[in-house]
Amino acid sequence: MGYYVNPPLSTKEDFLADNGVIVPFETKWNDIPKDCLPVMWVNNGPFTAAAIGFNPKELDAFREPKDNRPKKLFVVEKSKLKEIGCEWPE
Repeated sequence: MGYYVNPPLSTKEDFLADNGVIVPFETKWNDIPKDCLPVMWVNNGPFTAAAIGFNPKELDAFREPKDNRPKKLFVVEKSKLKEIGCEWPE
């Protein structure tokens, strides 16, 4: 995990609620629309993170079986991520 959603004017939770769609945790890379990226929201206890899955390997890393932190998988349009300054390898 190396690219994150950190909106300048809202919380990541509000951004995801307004701009993302929750999808099943098991959603496959090929099932994600080409104009979107998966974003995994993770509760780390004292803070949360919203990591961008920019390729299939990153998406799979979010689902490491030994990682039992609470998580939700969202799909977000790339254009919405770029509007708030998100970057990722293309």
